[in-house]
Amino acid sequence: MRRTDWEARLGEYLASVVDRPFEWGVHDCALHSANAVLSMTDIDFAASFRGHYRTAIGSVRALRRYGAGTLEATIDSLFPTIGRAFARRGDLVMHAGALGICVGGDALFVGEEGGAAGLVRIARPSWSKAWRI
Repeated sequence: MRRTDWEARLGEYLASVVDRPFEWGVHDCALHSANAVLSMTDIDFAASFRGHYRTAIGSVRALRRYGAGTLEATIDSLFPTIGRAFARRGDLVMHAGALGICVGGDALFVGEEGGAAGLVRIARPSWSKAWRI
């Protein structure tokens, strides 16, 4: 499923959004993760709900209408679940209901840290779930 140059493509994508702030329907956890997967595979798992929301409530409605009801259920329906200890670079992970991208022992999530918006690192022990890409 991943392209042969997926690591370079993922690196380019992550570098392009490292300082980009969270924005519903543009750069939130679901679309950040979908864009990362798109960069590695050329498959857009968010195509059906992209452009259909701009708020938190709108995202819930879009997941109900175009997904499998919730973010977790939608990702469950698309990718195989794996133990978080087995997640490797480029896999999807969940922390506190948010979706991020594994980059080794950490994952990158959209958020804010120390007053700066952009990608935030969350360590593996804090993840609740992982999916293989």
